[in-house]
Amino acid sequence: MEVDRNAVRRLLEPERLIKPSNLLAYIKENQIIHGMYGWWFDYSLPDVPRVGCLELEDKHLLYIGIAPPKSQPTRSGSATPMKSRLWRNHLRGSVRSSTLRLSLAALLKHELDLGFYRDSGGRVRMIKEHEDKLTTWIKNHAGVSVEQNNTPWQLEEALVSNGPPLPLNLSMSHHPFRPTLSGLRTALGRD
Repeated sequence: MEVDRNAVRRLLEPERLIKPSNLLAYIKENQIIHGMYGWWFDYSLPDVPRVGCLELEDKHLLYIGIAPPKSQPTRSGSATPMKSRLWRNHLRGSVRSSTLRLSLAALLKHELDLGFYRDSGGRVRMIKEHEDKLTTWIKNHAGVSVEQNNTPWQLEEALVSNGPPLPLNLSMSHHPFRPTLSGLRTALGRD
């Protein structure tokens, strides 16, 4: 599998990070439909090992994701996959719709005084007020890098498996923090 090294470089070494509140404008202005994104966080995110993680603007790259996933083709007439994934799921969504939000909520449970419950299907949920707290925290402590690419799953696999340390990625990850993060997520709503 041939990896687009320029796309990887632009994702990992962006000229600047995008503020979460500017994501929609950036995606529209740069006509980003499909691709890969990186979430960079400041030191306000507790307990996450950062050794070897890339750093830019006092933030570390801790998570990467793609839109759309390989298994989910784009539907005609729907929002662009990148806009939908970043804005609707990760930034404004719920812990149920975003693995990143669920991980952040697990890590910030005590700092933000977040409460969790499980729905009838056993999925972790938070009330809207707590989702809003998490959204505000993300807006204040994160930066994003975004790169257009029509086959982002190829980039994701290469980066999670062989790229810089990404302690918040769980799928395909062999990072030593993975069991700790998985345990924190599994415990949510069970106390």
